[in-house]
Amino acid sequence: MIQPRPSGSTPPSLHAVKGRPLGMALQRGERRDVVRREAIVRRIAAEFVEMPGLILSVPQASRLLGLEEAACERILTSLVKDGLLRRRAGGSYGCA
Repeated sequence: MIQPRPSGSTPPSLHAVKGRPLGMALQRGERRDVVRREAIVRRIAAEFVEMPGLILSVPQASRLLGLEEAACERILTSLVKDGLLRRRAGGSYGCA
């Protein structure tokens, strides 16, 4: 749920930051930050949904999204389990 800012304005949606580097690394102590992780997962899912032909390896997705490779791979794997992505031969990921 979106929390109002003290100024009364609502924070921008994920679509408002489209095209900007994510720049959100899941640091060692931040893995339990569920809200932040969900925002990253939604952003990654949105990238693949908006570009259905997009096929990325883990290193490519990591660079594109500004995430550590290990965190990126965990998120991509979770999106495969959710049925949004499919892991292809060679380890790349694309829309299911």
